[in-house]
Amino acid sequence: MSFQKQIGQSLLWRGLYFVTVLVMNVFISRYFQAGDAGWIFYLCNNFSLIVILAGLTMETSVNYYSAKQSIDDDRLAWFSLIWTVGVSIIVFTGLWFYFGRYKNTTVITRSAYLFYAICYISGIQLTNFFSSLFYANKNFFLPNFLMVIINLIVIIFIPKQEGTENTNTVLIINLYFAFFMITGLTLAAAFIIKKGSWKNISLPVFKDMRLLVKYAVIALAANVIFFLVYRVDYWFVKKYCSPEALGNYIQVSKLGQMLLIIPSIISSVVFPHTAGGSTLLTEMKDNIMRIGRITTLLFVMLILVIAASGMWLFPFVFGPTFQLMYYPFLLILPGIWALSNLYILSAYFGGINRVKVNVKGAGLGLLVILAGDYFFIPRYGILAASLISSIGYFVNFIYSFMLFKKEHPVSFTEYWTINIKDLQWLKSIIPK
Repeated sequence: MSFQKQIGQSLLWRGLYFVTVLVMNVFISRYFQAGDAGWIFYLCNNFSLIVILAGLTMETSVNYYSAKQSIDDDRLAWFSLIWTVGVSIIVFTGLWFYFGRYKNTTVITRSAYLFYAICYISGIQLTNFFSSLFYANKNFFLPNFLMVIINLIVIIFIPKQEGTENTNTVLIINLYFAFFMITGLTLAAAFIIKKGSWKNISLPVFKDMRLLVKYAVIALAANVIFFLVYRVDYWFVKKYCSPEALGNYIQVSKLGQMLLIIPSIISSVVFPHTAGGSTLLTEMKDNIMRIGRITTLLFVMLILVIAASGMWLFPFVFGPTFQLMYYPFLLILPGIWALSNLYILSAYFGGINRVKVNVKGAGLGLLVILAGDYFFIPRYGILAASLISSIGYFVNFIYSFMLFKKEHPVSFTEYWTINIKDLQWLKSIIPK
């Protein structure tokens, strides 16, 4: 299947999956309103950092070596399961000790916190591993089809609880976190059954383990820094702003992340093509710049639409407690444009095994965001958080683009000069 056709298939099925994620996000936000929804999303943010640190982002290694076809997929599948179990045991033990000795909170019980943590961390770890294996095998239909079905079950269930005599908030929260675990286990089972891995239970040999760990350690630095670039502002906003402002800002951030869906979908195709060498780098360069021009056109249109309608649209969609989203979202949109193009460049550099480029660029962006957040969020709140994040994203993107420019004859102005060939290329990826 050609590069364009794979992008088309990925856009269709991963796009459908992310639509269900957005709908579920809307239902959760309307059900719990800004203050409580912000707490739930903030908790997920903290768990996400644990996933990165405890799991060493090993899924990036699995993705890389599966795409290169240098380590057998059966071995990688069973390794992914065992790695997740090991990480889950370590996290559970650590959190149990932490809660018993140091943590003192009346917000939730220790058992509830441990349930949320294990469901989220184990589920996300499994989802990352096995979605990566599916994508490395250029299968974008099955994993996303399964995740859509699971999301739809949650989406159908939530409204049935709202406003009824048996409204059970605890049940909704438990279901929300349990679905992460259910999703991960479903993808793991689907991959093992489809590939027939249950017939060959084996693990990577020592030489392959060294390769996996070496790549993961380098990618870990990149992923930790990337995580902080995208979400360190949450902690500043929580410290200096109201719970309602935090809920509004996290919703702004989550919407921004939703706008990264298409770039992340495309990057999941760029990475295996680059790592596997199935596409010439010069051809990939043309594709990357073409994607960038189309992205620019879409973002210009989006900014105009949000500027005209966002003031009433956000409270209408998410509920009246989300009336603070308008200006922060406008301020962060230029940075989301930069991230959209950075996603593609990062996939390119990761595919040619130059992850250090991604690490250094993210490090520069993080320094800008940390300094800006420290000085400006206490005074200007979520408006400053949005603007500073936007600036940091641009710094990160410009660094990667300048190194990309050293390898290929490209210009920044090419992002703003869309042509008829780009539209024809866009048409060619639409599934027929």
